[in-house]
Amino acid sequence: MSVSKAPPAVQELGSSSSAALSLVADADTIPVGPAPHSIAMRPDGLRSYVTNSGTDTLSVIDTAAGAVVTTIGVGAGPWAAAVAPDGRYVYVTSPGSGTVGIVSTATDTLVGTVSGLTAPRGLAVTPDGARLYVVNSGANTVSVVSTATDTVTGTITVGNSPQAISIRPDGLRAYVSNSANGTVSVINTVSNTVVATVTGFNVPLGVAVTPDGANVYVANSGANTVSVISTATNTATDTVTVASSPVYLTASPDGTLVYVSMTGADSLTVINPSSNSVTETIPGFVEPHEVATTPDGGYLYVVDHGDNTVDVLRRPASISPSSGPRGGGTAVTIKGRGFLGTTAVRFGIRSARNFTVVSDTTLTVVTPSAIRSAVPVTVTASGGTAIIGHFYYRRLPVVNQLSFSSGSTNGGNVVTLTGLRFIGVKYVWFGAVQAAATVRSDTELTVTVPPSALARTVPVYTVNAGGVSNSLAYTYVGGPTITSISPASGPRTGSRIVNINGTFLSQVTTITFGGIPALSFKVMSAVKVQAVTPPKSTPGPVAVVVQTSTGATASSPVPYTYT
Repeated sequence: MSVSKAPPAVQELGSSSSAALSLVADADTIPVGPAPHSIAMRPDGLRSYVTNSGTDTLSVIDTAAGAVVTTIGVGAGPWAAAVAPDGRYVYVTSPGSGTVGIVSTATDTLVGTVSGLTAPRGLAVTPDGARLYVVNSGANTVSVVSTATDTVTGTITVGNSPQAISIRPDGLRAYVSNSANGTVSVINTVSNTVVATVTGFNVPLGVAVTPDGANVYVANSGANTVSVISTATNTATDTVTVASSPVYLTASPDGTLVYVSMTGADSLTVINPSSNSVTETIPGFVEPHEVATTPDGGYLYVVDHGDNTVDVLRRPASISPSSGPRGGGTAVTIKGRGFLGTTAVRFGIRSARNFTVVSDTTLTVVTPSAIRSAVPVTVTASGGTAIIGHFYYRRLPVVNQLSFSSGSTNGGNVVTLTGLRFIGVKYVWFGAVQAAATVRSDTELTVTVPPSALARTVPVYTVNAGGVSNSLAYTYVGGPTITSISPASGPRTGSRIVNINGTFLSQVTTITFGGIPALSFKVMSAVKVQAVTPPKSTPGPVAVVVQTSTGATASSPVPYTYT
């Protein structure tokens, strides 16, 4: 791969590897072993480790020198690598030998082996370094390995042909891609059980949890897409269309970019997680596999599986978030380089009044207002003026009307919302509770009302890329109760006025005496209704039952007696 070096100026965000990507010193391409696959970075950033799946070795790269300093034998066909949080060991899976090799980073030697695994591929280390989670692709399981004893302490059954695994930064959940049945298994790492199975993927391979732990990105190698899973709900919340054959993913340490390697397109796709949009596609690789970043995120190390090298590139520029309301006021972080001496930041033709130069690689800025929807963001600094990327101004959604403004605390009823700018809306909030929206058009959507523990009125609102809409009121009505009736008896001829006392009676739509509808009734308040008894041919007690508009019913604790 050949990438020209950028001048010492503001870094641009382009569509190719030109000024956007400068290389480390003169070491833009580092030869490694045959068929390299995985790369792992030591926490101090001084060494990176590359598995050479075409042989039995691990290449150790000195990142300052940009060269391989030694090669270590680790087992047949090494596949994935992971470095312990303290940087003391590198763990390497070898599917051919059914082992995990343990390499000392101090001596660059193989110091231990975990055996008894079945075609192990992906692996991950818990944040405390106490355990390894190893994916057994040949057994549809994940092995739990104690790093204190280097022994398997547990086995978890997952989906078919598991491939990769990623652990949430808090260490409480692990996510496993199951390529054969298109699922992702969610593992509770406290109980070591699968607590959820997320469906709907197409030959998922790479998985990556964002640094804030909020989302998991999944490469669908069979569908040319990347799916986004919410770790709060264990549901797929978004899909990003990319080039052919996405295979592996890595999030930048600051969480503002996600890198996706495209084996089929020989390229690297860059996703902005704030908008889940592709901001850049970098060509020129040869069957790229895994990507690692330096601890500060400033450089990318891309494994070129097809030509036995590792390419080292500067981090692309980024704008996060990349969208906001037209009225301005969005706090934005711009990442790049050459920002010292910045004198102006412009969104289209409008200058941002408030910006701060945090460092040579970071700017923070508050967006001005705008009329156009998409505008270029330019930075002027001592090295010149450059377009960093684009910011997308969005108008807020508007909620005009709810088809129903009240319902049972049980929820479950479908409400239609009419308004404006619903395209792009994914959820409707009932108070603090989120419910999935079905968008029918830009002016109409439907949503199933979630349950509420309390009878109350909550605001209903939604969100699009431009921000939060206005709100309308929705009232949760509790189930009715009858505490007493007065009088409790009357003539068979009917026409007696009966006071029915209780709770949540304001939504009463039907009252019956022994199954016969009342001649008439009147809702006096939420705790009282009056009904006129119907006639009955025979004397005796009958049940008094009320029903509300939500379908809930209640019976009187004492019957009404016809005399």
